[in-house]
Amino acid sequence: MCCLILALILVIYIAYKIYENQKGKTFIEKITNRYVFITGCDSGFGNDLARILDKQGVPVIAGCLTEKGGADLKRKTSSRLRVVQIDVTDQPSIRNAVESVKRILPRSEGLWGLVNNAGIQVLHAPLEFHSYEAIYKCMAVNLFGAIEVTKAFLPLVRKAKGRVVCTTSDCAFQSYACRVPYVISKVGMDAMAECLRRELYYAGVTFHTIQPGAFKTSIVDPEEMKSTLQKAFDAADSEVQAFYGQKWLQETKEQFVGITKSQCEDLSEVTNALSHALFSVMPKRSYLCGTRCKFDYYLSQLPGRIHTWLQAMTPPPDAATQSDH
Repeated sequence: MCCLILALILVIYIAYKIYENQKGKTFIEKITNRYVFITGCDSGFGNDLARILDKQGVPVIAGCLTEKGGADLKRKTSSRLRVVQIDVTDQPSIRNAVESVKRILPRSEGLWGLVNNAGIQVLHAPLEFHSYEAIYKCMAVNLFGAIEVTKAFLPLVRKAKGRVVCTTSDCAFQSYACRVPYVISKVGMDAMAECLRRELYYAGVTFHTIQPGAFKTSIVDPEEMKSTLQKAFDAADSEVQAFYGQKWLQETKEQFVGITKSQCEDLSEVTNALSHALFSVMPKRSYLCGTRCKFDYYLSQLPGRIHTWLQAMTPPPDAATQSDH
């Protein structure tokens, strides 16, 4: 009897996945009337998405941190695209952005799509090298900013029974050594989407997460990573410097080059996922983007000891290697 029930559940699951896959290929009509606000449009995924949607006739409202970022984007897009300056870490700036978007939207319409895309990378190093200010800045942009922007724009999204899409990371399910602040910020952002998905279920607002793996954007620069690490090492306590040592410092810097070389320069898989989340008839709850992201997802399902051992394969501190002899 149990086998029969399990077989029935499996058949239902497979049938649903087939239906979901087919239905997901269908896109909603009249996307030219669906307004979308995207944060972090100065560069990277947000910039690409804004330009792609603009070409498709979507009325895009691009949130840019700098005037230069907004001006550069305007030169590459149609007059339909509107730029709104926003600093997601600043409450008055967020409030001003909401008012600007309200003025752009037709009086009877809400905001169909909100894309939380603004984000920064921080020092790639053990926790002892991170200053309080650097940790807080990472949280302020990647997590607190997303929370505050979502909270501020929810009435407009609710009015349209629209969608909120969050660009998180493979770090949302896969913790990496030497990336404590960044990983925490992305796990938090993913959790926010999960909570609000349930909280606003009856309001007709849906939440979707995009989890990119190794993609090459302007927030990852190997030379800047080396320079930032050197400054953090020089500023660290002598005990911390002695524990990690010069050999570790050099090997870690060399590793940065390898990290960037393995990154994918084609961002289309991510922008396609963002577009699908916004306009598919049946969008997915989450999207794994990139070969490494998919590999890491299955890696994260391994037994804890094996998973930790594999993920700890970063250059060891000098003191740790000396104690082995």
